[in-house]
Amino acid sequence: MKEIAFDSLLLIAADDVSLQAINQLRSDGIYSIENRSCTLINMVVVSTAEGAEHIHQVLENHERARKNVVVKMTPELSIKDESDIDSILSFQQNPGSNPYMELKHFLQVYHENVEIHGMVGFDFRSFSDIIRGKNVVSVYSYEYQDDIAEAISHLKPVNLKDNGKYLLSFTVGKYDEKALSKHLASLNEYMDTFPEESCLYWTYREATPQKVTLFASISSEQ
Repeated sequence: MKEIAFDSLLLIAADDVSLQAINQLRSDGIYSIENRSCTLINMVVVSTAEGAEHIHQVLENHERARKNVVVKMTPELSIKDESDIDSILSFQQNPGSNPYMELKHFLQVYHENVEIHGMVGFDFRSFSDIIRGKNVVSVYSYEYQDDIAEAISHLKPVNLKDNGKYLLSFTVGKYDEKALSKHLASLNEYMDTFPEESCLYWTYREATPQKVTLFASISSEQ
């Protein structure tokens, strides 16, 4: 993974366990720039019940951002006071899943699709819409060589939900109109399988490796 230096997102730890995770992210080349030009998101990472009780105190120690997002590394945690919090996210629990790796993948999605602008109009407002409220999020990403259908075939087993909001993004090594038309034909066929009640955004950009990524945000509101 390439180094990711956030210019619009501040990672904040609500407890010592989360601080260890953020320090590990920095060791892995993922960190917030100290002198950011604009903070769009204050992202509070919380791992313990004690941390969950002090989220607002933690936020008060930082400058205001456009959005306050809480990421629960432990899904069972309860956030009692949800005022001034725009999003509360947890990760899909699958056998063998690793919350730290899920956090890395989530941050990569934000960086690649919000801080780096694609060829289609997906922006911070779109991202905010996808994660608004309480949601369980997950990332599925697969590389391909020449035929994008290779990667799409791996996405087809993903269970698509009526109440889901999705971002389908892909990269091409170099813009080629003929190849892009072929890719879009395969993608359109896949996008037609999404439930009518769901919300789907899509975008693409030039980058390597060539890959297709599905970011899923499923409402957990009662």
